[in-house]
Amino acid sequence: MKWLPVAAIGLLIVLLIAAISVASGGDDTASTQPPPPPTPATSPPPPSSSAVENIQFTSRASAADQKCASHAYGDVQSSLQQTSCSAVKRASFASSIDGRAAAVTIAVVEFPNTEQATAFKATADTPGGGGILDLATETNQWQGEVPVFEGAAYQSSLDGKSVRLIQVVWLPGPSTPDDPGLVRGAKAALELPVNG
Repeated sequence: MKWLPVAAIGLLIVLLIAAISVASGGDDTASTQPPPPPTPATSPPPPSSSAVENIQFTSRASAADQKCASHAYGDVQSSLQQTSCSAVKRASFASSIDGRAAAVTIAVVEFPNTEQATAFKATADTPGGGGILDLATETNQWQGEVPVFEGAAYQSSLDGKSVRLIQVVWLPGPSTPDDPGLVRGAKAALELPVNG
């Protein structure tokens, strides 16, 4: 009788060891096959460039979505929380204006009707009223120094149910809203295509 519990424990240990070796060993042919060849790393496509008014613009980022208020700040964000937009397209560009490096951020905000677009533009055009966040800054796609859009030259336009907002700064700063080079860059950026 004393041997029965010891034999049961011994049998349990043998079964446990057998189960572990079967589970971990399995079919040895799978472990001897070479690993699949690594897939080649895909490099991002080269940035696209556009020239407007003899100013070269190189795309850093572009995207579109319908979460307009989450990409805004200040009174512009409050406006978008009260009147939803149909979509927002954002793009960031590196530029050279008069031989000096500049950063450009563009937002195209689309609305269901022209009245909402007109009211939104009035809010966005109010100095200190906020704006739309730069896409490349949000997604870490600037190469080198990250621009700060304080003191940016600003332009906007209304096209039916869409409002285009432009900010341009020197990289590195400082920038002022009335800087002739930045103002020229902002006016040229009104013509840039924004794909999302």
